[in-house]
Amino acid sequence: MLSRPRGPFASTLATAVLVLSLGVTGSCGSDSESGRVISVPGDAATIQDAVDRANPGDLVLIEAGTYHESVVVSTSRITIRGVDRNEVVLDGRYELPNGFEVTSDGVAVENLTVHSFRQNGVIVSGAYRRDADASIPVGTTGNSIRGFRVSYVTAYNNGLYGVYSFAAQDGLIENVYASGHPDSGIYVGQCKPCSTVLRSVVAENNAIGYYGTNASGNVWVVESVFRGNRLGVAPNSQSTEKLAPQEDAVIAGNLVVDNDNVKAPEIPMGFISGGIVVGAGARNTISRNRVSGHSWAGIAVMPMNSFVPEGNRVTGNVMTDNGLDLVYIGSAPDGDGNCFSDNNFASSAPESIEVALACANPAGLARPSAVDTQPSSPGPDYRTLPAPPAQPSMADARSAPRTVADGPPAYPNLEDIVVPDDR
Repeated sequence: MLSRPRGPFASTLATAVLVLSLGVTGSCGSDSESGRVISVPGDAATIQDAVDRANPGDLVLIEAGTYHESVVVSTSRITIRGVDRNEVVLDGRYELPNGFEVTSDGVAVENLTVHSFRQNGVIVSGAYRRDADASIPVGTTGNSIRGFRVSYVTAYNNGLYGVYSFAAQDGLIENVYASGHPDSGIYVGQCKPCSTVLRSVVAENNAIGYYGTNASGNVWVVESVFRGNRLGVAPNSQSTEKLAPQEDAVIAGNLVVDNDNVKAPEIPMGFISGGIVVGAGARNTISRNRVSGHSWAGIAVMPMNSFVPEGNRVTGNVMTDNGLDLVYIGSAPDGDGNCFSDNNFASSAPESIEVALACANPAGLARPSAVDTQPSSPGPDYRTLPAPPAQPSMADARSAPRTVADGPPAYPNLEDIVVPDDR
């Protein structure tokens, strides 16, 4: 299994970002009503048997029950769906590697629960493609998974990630609940362009809610909840994966609260109590989020490893009850193009951050601030955490049309996104 290096924010960094093109819409996929329905266990005894028998356009429909399987999906353009999100359960018993390992294009995994796998609940990885082209960087167009959807999935207490997208493009992760992971609940990494939307997800009780290492180009993390993790939302650049630096993501309209939870599993060499932390990303837009309850920082823009943040825009966020609401860590007097404007906040480092680093006519900084992070403390064994409550199931799962995940998702319009209520 490919895994990124441990220790997400073990060092500090800083600098700039350009705003990503907004409001462009795309297809969610194409309707596909001509394929067969393969029922589990009616037509096939196991999920793997059904997936192996499926052809592009087919629906694998899983009846209620607990399945002790690790399912590898190598057929393109199929839909795998449970009849009830809370009653169709893949249980790895802490012995099997992944709940679903998707290595083909256009696959949808819907309306079920995956837990207790040694690695990941659902992994979509272009690195596992049988037809990978070694002459093209993994994660770029021509050497990625093209098209995927993970929807109405509950992932909990898996050994690394809940939903893990690596070297994959044109993705939609929606209505997902992820908890109890010692890495991150949801991960998108090493893709350029990613063209991936996370929407209406809940990530709690993880080491990190959302982690996006070198995830660049039309990455949208919107209208979701990240609460009670050790760290909330973290787009970041690392040399230990390809396609650095991370750039061009939109983090908007999210509720990001109380991400200083020492009772969540810890990640080695990480730190705790940050709401939204841009670790040396570039040209990201952080806008209209509600961020509260972090003893270190609500929103921070900082260096990481050998990279510095550049051109990030932090605008229109509502900040309350954070040790510091807004933080910039760096060494460039002009802030390397990082800017802060129109936020509702009470404290910042440096002070008067919206004067010094305004998004229009910045005054410049004589001495940018350095702010110590809070080192992470030991946490519980992920295998001991309680199961989450039941989550909303997909409506009419037996009869709902299947939609092949074969095109870019519908991108949000930033102007339609508002600061969420404090709920």
